Amino acid sequence: MELRRLLGVLGVLLVLLITNPGTASAHAVLLGTTPGNFEVLATAPHEVALQFNEPVDIGLAEIRLIGPGGAEVAGIGRPAHPPERRDVVAARLPTELAAGTYTVAFRVVSADAHPVPGAFAFSVGEVTGGVASGAGPDTGGASGAVSVLYGIARWLAYVGLALLVGTAFFVAACWPGGEAVAGVRRLLWNAWGILLTGTSGALVAYGPYAAGGSIGDLADPALLGSTLGSRMGVVLVVRLGLLGLVAAALVHVRRRAPFAQYGARNQRLRTGLVLVGAVALVVTWSLASHSASGVQVVLALPVDATHLLAMAVWLGGLPVLLGVLLRSDDVVGMRMAIPRFSRTALVCVGVLVVTGTYQAWREVGTPSALFGTTYGAVLALKLGVVVLLVGMGALARNWVRRHYGFDAVAVADKPQSRKEKRRARSGPEAREVGRFRRLIAVELALAAAVLGVTVSLVSAEPAAAELARMRAAAEIPTRVGPVSGMLPFDAGGGEQGLGKLAVLVTPGAVGRNEVHLAVFDASGRPKQVPELRAELRLPTRSIGPLPVDLQVIGGTHAISPDVPITMPGQWELAVTVRTSEIDQAVVRIPVGAR
Repeated sequence: MELRRLLGVLGVLLVLLITNPGTASAHAVLLGTTPGNFEVLATAPHEVALQFNEPVDIGLAEIRLIGPGGAEVAGIGRPAHPPERRDVVAARLPTELAAGTYTVAFRVVSADAHPVPGAFAFSVGEVTGGVASGAGPDTGGASGAVSVLYGIARWLAYVGLALLVGTAFFVAACWPGGEAVAGVRRLLWNAWGILLTGTSGALVAYGPYAAGGSIGDLADPALLGSTLGSRMGVVLVVRLGLLGLVAAALVHVRRRAPFAQYGARNQRLRTGLVLVGAVALVVTWSLASHSASGVQVVLALPVDATHLLAMAVWLGGLPVLLGVLLRSDDVVGMRMAIPRFSRTALVCVGVLVVTGTYQAWREVGTPSALFGTTYGAVLALKLGVVVLLVGMGALARNWVRRHYGFDAVAVADKPQSRKEKRRARSGPEAREVGRFRRLIAVELALAAAVLGVTVSLVSAEPAAAELARMRAAAEIPTRVGPVSGMLPFDAGGGEQGLGKLAVLVTPGAVGRNEVHLAVFDASGRPKQVPELRAELRLPTRSIGPLPVDLQVIGGTHAISPDVPITMPGQWELAVTVRTSEIDQAVVRIPVGAR
């Protein structure tokens, strides 16, 4: 029954993770580009460069150049860091670039191992088009299947870590001799297997996830080789090596006599050895987390590792308490282990409060970041669940004090009362143990929720980075004034899908604007199309899409005399041109307004 409950809790945790995959959150902030966004150059540049607010990994980086006609330009050099500038990524461009507007689509990996996608545009000689359709930050991302697989792998790794560390610490520090119980051994080996599966799966899936690949890329040896050269790949390989050492230790312990025969001194020694091994494992998470980037990294890394260690010891000890010890008839073991684990849990709560407060201050910083960002909202949710968890822990601790808060004396020593004599002989009644088990089961369910929210929090963009990104986007120079031009498009379907879109937006300012659209074929003659629609959005403020009410005239021309632009910024007019029942193209035009 308890095993089924445990599996049910783990299933809830899996749902929490999959519904919050946190795919491709940009944790490094793009501060500027060379050429600048929407900059018009007299001559073609020799390279493009992107500057971020922190060092980025180029092991899985990609930079693509999309030409004025929408086709990808060949001959782009591999992304590289200039000397002594790990926060800058540059790529060489072909020597001959025709006049027109080009889109640079990029993807790098931030210091906390999350992919950072994006795009910007520049023009050579003249503006002939906007940002190419399909080149924005939301395109080129990993497929849904890859994101889900990578999310499941990370979830398995977290669960395996908590079970392995929590169970090992429980039997080493709280229940000497418990390692000889078959249920404990099964739990240790199952935890090891879960952690091995999660780590191996993450190693295979991380490359396609970070590079924006598909499910077929899981078997790409070149992509796996690139993963092994990245920060995350190195960390995962080190973790696999540590798991090999853990397996050897588990085999060694199984062949030895129970720890209970080795005395208190050796109990402290084995507890220390378990903590050393646990620290080595949790560091492999910290080196690829938010703590590996930003300010105070030297302090943030050990704080993050301590936070994760306390979480694993406390939450990972609950399954062995609920599923093994409380189901056994080991009265002596319960009398020894339950009070010890209760004290350990209290210490872990204190450590989690201190380290969690520091992490929240480092990642959030200001009240505006807490209440105005996704990270802050997820953090507030986690804090709410933690409060409930601590409350359930307090109830469990009160139960422990009532039933084990007395000196255990031998029956022959005649305890002071008949009640204490019975409790010393047989422990709490079955009804009381059942109540305690229900308390622990609820605590475990809340712990699973905390772990699920924590996984989502790790995937969320840090609040400070989100605010910095919004500030950086607001500072990008805005090309303002009337917009006019002839933009090529290719809707597919051969010659029938080729054409040009004439665009006029005037005055290109905050307030009432007029939009004129006209469709021409490849030779410049008016072209009738089944559908022409447009929408307006302001990406930097997450406003839109706002539909533009077009009056179509003769199937070749459309006008909207009253298009409101409500605030300053770099708006985007997206025009969809449908040339047949199944063929269409989207042309994106930047519209600056002040």
